[in-house]
Amino acid sequence: MLTNIGIEESEGQSMEKIIEQVAEWEFLKKFPQEIFGFTLINELMTCGSQYRIFTYNNQQARRSFTGLYDEATKDFLVRIVIGLTEFCDITFFTPDLAAFEKVLTERMEKTLRQLAIFDPSSVCTQITSKKVLEWPYSAKLPAQIAGFTLFISPEKPIKALNGSYVIMDYSDFAAESNLTINYNIFRDEFFGEIRLKRVPIMITAFDSRTLPDLETKLNDNLIPTLENVRLKL
Repeated sequence: MLTNIGIEESEGQSMEKIIEQVAEWEFLKKFPQEIFGFTLINELMTCGSQYRIFTYNNQQARRSFTGLYDEATKDFLVRIVIGLTEFCDITFFTPDLAAFEKVLTERMEKTLRQLAIFDPSSVCTQITSKKVLEWPYSAKLPAQIAGFTLFISPEKPIKALNGSYVIMDYSDFAAESNLTINYNIFRDEFFGEIRLKRVPIMITAFDSRTLPDLETKLNDNLIPTLENVRLKL
């Protein structure tokens, strides 16, 4: 049941008004301090055009779930961080605090659980039909290459933006750089992306339609690509 917060729609309201509404938001005061290994941080701080309300953070797993308000778009929203991958979950976009409370009530606990514990049933049928989760090549992946650590492996892919899943991620978190191998369900294509000090760089070395094709390209290009990224840091 929603708290009787008496909030008007946020459209046209100033950031100061939004901050006042959040300060009076009883729902936030009822959040558990810890859930599924995530610790609550009540941020309540302005960062540019955004007001960060709260974050559930799991530092060890390098995952976080942040609720915020964006003055530029006049939306309440959620930003999810998994390693160096960041995206706003569109299912949480709402125009006012009452609607944001409703969607958090419906979806936050489930989303935090999925961030903490991989659930194969949450993966779309395109990924399962490609046999990504049971791909034998996963067992052959080195734990480290050129100082990059295997952070995400194909048996536990993560959903990102625009129909893409990250099926592999080699990261150097200190250098804020990584290589991801992704699958896009709309293009039916595997592809690679580099982040060099958080700047995304598209590459074509891993473009593939099937896992056997991707395996060949990983054998040829995975180590040289990561070694080349290391030289640029």
